[in-house]
Amino acid sequence: MSHSIHQELYQIVVVTPELELGFSRESGALTSVRRPGGASVIGYGSDPISLDVRTADGWMRQRFFARYLSHQVADEAGATAITLRIGIGPLLISDCYHVTGTLVSRTVSVKNVGLDEVQLLGVWLALPWGRVGPPETCRFEAPANMIRPRLSLSSLLQIRRGSLPGPEITPMLRHSRLFESCPDRGPGLLALHSIDENENLLCWYFSDQQPAWPAVEGSLSDYALTLGHEMELAGWLRTDEALGGGRQYFMLVQGSWQEAMLAFQKTWSVIGLRAAGDVPGWVAEAAIYETHPALHGGFRALAEALPRLRALGVTVLALMPIWAYDNRSGRLWDGNWSTSGSPYAILDFERFEPTLGSDEDFRALVEQAHSLGIRLLLDLVVQGCALTSRYVAEHPTWFCRDARGRLALSRDWVDTYSFDWANQEFQAYMLDWALQLVQKYGIDGYRVNAPDHKEPNWDRRSGRHASATSLGVLQLLERLRRDLKEIKPDAALLCDMYGPVYVATHDAASDLLPHLMFYQAGLGHIAPVELSEWLEDAVHALPAGAIRICFAESHETRDFNPLADAMRGSRLSRLFLAALIACGYVPMLWYGQEQGQEPFIRRLLHLRRSSRMLREGKPFYNTVPCDVAQIFCVLRHLDQQWLLCVFNMSPHKRLATFSLPVDQLALRHEAYSLHELIGGHIWEEHGRRSWHYDDLLRLAITVEPYGCYFFALIPGSTIDTTLAQQRPVPSRRLQQPGYGRRPGRRRRGKGMVQRKGNPPTPRHEHSLSPPA
Repeated sequence: MSHSIHQELYQIVVVTPELELGFSRESGALTSVRRPGGASVIGYGSDPISLDVRTADGWMRQRFFARYLSHQVADEAGATAITLRIGIGPLLISDCYHVTGTLVSRTVSVKNVGLDEVQLLGVWLALPWGRVGPPETCRFEAPANMIRPRLSLSSLLQIRRGSLPGPEITPMLRHSRLFESCPDRGPGLLALHSIDENENLLCWYFSDQQPAWPAVEGSLSDYALTLGHEMELAGWLRTDEALGGGRQYFMLVQGSWQEAMLAFQKTWSVIGLRAAGDVPGWVAEAAIYETHPALHGGFRALAEALPRLRALGVTVLALMPIWAYDNRSGRLWDGNWSTSGSPYAILDFERFEPTLGSDEDFRALVEQAHSLGIRLLLDLVVQGCALTSRYVAEHPTWFCRDARGRLALSRDWVDTYSFDWANQEFQAYMLDWALQLVQKYGIDGYRVNAPDHKEPNWDRRSGRHASATSLGVLQLLERLRRDLKEIKPDAALLCDMYGPVYVATHDAASDLLPHLMFYQAGLGHIAPVELSEWLEDAVHALPAGAIRICFAESHETRDFNPLADAMRGSRLSRLFLAALIACGYVPMLWYGQEQGQEPFIRRLLHLRRSSRMLREGKPFYNTVPCDVAQIFCVLRHLDQQWLLCVFNMSPHKRLATFSLPVDQLALRHEAYSLHELIGGHIWEEHGRRSWHYDDLLRLAITVEPYGCYFFALIPGSTIDTTLAQQRPVPSRRLQQPGYGRRPGRRRRGKGMVQRKGNPPTPRHEHSLSPPA
């Protein structure tokens, strides 16, 4: 790739065929990013800070000026490599950019050139003071975070790093932060785009070594927003020692926001990340039941309960830890985490918890599950072990320590010490132990518990930098999945973390963010149209083909969403479970959730089991116009059939009028009936049981408060009520954008399809193309 360099008075400009990057000759900061001859998308504020370093004494830029020292530019294998050397106090920073087209990857190395040892805690990488297009049309996005989609730039201008925004930005905060860490809990994507101009600025972070926290900072006076990532790069730096870490990316994409998201999804394969390709078929078809054997009375009692669970539709049993733990009561664990202790505070991985039963009892449980067609997974606990575990004395090097040499608590849990995931001896032990269990008992795999965001290990004796443990577990999990498949090809490794870094090493991942967003929609904190935009973006923010698990309750909702437990058995809880299935997630139930709801859950799970549409059909979120803003719709499409899933996200009974995209669905000019699959009956609306083709443009349906419905559109007047025998509705490839807008955006005129005698049908600003 050819390049040129312009030495200006205040900046150095590197020009490539598709991009121009400007750097300050005073501080070395990145000051401009633009297409050749176009407007810059950053640098609208004063004193741009594109890099900072955090040590034990705080952020360096609060105490020292950054000094530009030198730069080097070279062409390398079709790309342009730019390296700036920057001094900040006693540190020498190598800030490296690799430009390919409009995609830029960025890495940083920090070297201590002072006389005193430095305790490095983190590095801040940023695109300072960004804006795309006119200020009033600029929008901010952070897919797969608890952030409202399509936020105006003005709504974020008063945000500062570390500040807590209001409900106009996020319906709820998690861990007192606005964004999920990346790439372990989210993609880390921050973006600016213009609703009037076809330009998008995307910025994200990826590393299989250290996670980072996305962050933004606004400037009200400059009407601009800084996009950045705080990389958790940590270690002791003696004189002349250097440490480098993860990689930040940014990219300019022309086109709509939806086209930008599709382009972003393709970058995962460019950086070498792809969803696992040898996933057993039963994973995507699973209906998971999460429980602990103690809640049923032990191994034998749980085995006796399995026929009931199988009749409910459960196909996978996911067991919380069953090994000897810090049992404070000495009795069967009763779900009381304070008086009975935590099953995750494990004393010995090689002994079953004695209150649950014997080895033979567990073997009988596995055999009973398999005889009923139920797979059995065990929790793989890698975070740590109990404070009084034998491993603390027998293997002291397996653990993380703080800067004073004390054993570190795992995630600040008061009952477990933190394992050092980078320790090879620990990895070898866990790998051998996990594989032996599969061989001995015939279990079907594991659900990896909390493999994210490990605290640093400051033990100087380890020979590794402190943050080497952060995502060190990935090496163990990659080896485990590979060896697991050799022993049992149809075994699976599930993950209870939802970031993109796990998709290559796991068959599926549990995702709590859709759970939270559905609850916020049910409470009226976000609109269904926002929910649909959020869901579509979240799908495209992950590598294509990633299988996601979601739930209405889990063993952890008591902590991060206790309202879910309080709503057990409610109409809203039933709606959420149905909506997750309609949206294509693999459903997971938590112990006791089915009580009093057996008929509904049984019907729902068996419906999904018997319907390829619900397991494999492509989802279109909220693409059907409706005159009730509180209605959320999902269209599913597979093999020339369509399924309309309708959810009333309000406590009011409604008469909702839908305008089905009959042309897009390629419906014939004939009569149709609606088969409501959850209820298992033909829909009747005030005595009417069929609708003509033209009537479907004004399909009026009465929906109950928090009602959920799966409608199959059946041609003809004679209807077979079994889903398996439905006659398919012919369809063809969708030809144009979809339907549905945010409330208040509909208007007659441009972008409307008018049929004689019918209301105008608004075209959607998003593509009707389903998530990949």
